[in-house]
Amino acid sequence: MALLEVVNLTKRFGGLVANDDVTMSVNEGEIVGLIGPNGAGKTTLFNSIAGVYNPEKGKILFRGEDITQYNPEQACQAGIARTFQIVRVFKGMTVLDNVMVGAYLRSKGEADARNRAIEVLKFTGLYPKRDYLASALTIADKKRLEMARALAT
Repeated sequence: MALLEVVNLTKRFGGLVANDDVTMSVNEGEIVGLIGPNGAGKTTLFNSIAGVYNPEKGKILFRGEDITQYNPEQACQAGIARTFQIVRVFKGMTVLDNVMVGAYLRSKGEADARNRAIEVLKFTGLYPKRDYLASALTIADKKRLEMARALAT
């Protein structure tokens, strides 16, 4: 069974068809790239998977669960998190605190969130910078911080 399956997904905005009968799957541990020109529907597909948009047709399955009609909060609780093309970190917070924001969703309290955040920071190589303000990071490290926050969610 695939970790993520998109089956015959169609999303329209009025007369504009952004995604037309898209089918794809991602297996656990697999890294997949999605490329295409501007306006091809990449962001719309990600927004549908993340619960921002509900498609007119098709299904989105995550770990075998139908998440097609989930809103963003429900998708996040199911384990779907995303980053954005434009970096969005909490600039006035430390690197550790930024990741703890994501970790709180799956934690039983502050200590649990802190432990999860530290684990993810070590995995992403950001642990040595855990006490830096996010605003002090390079763009590359800000992107890694976003990824760390998504992984902690």
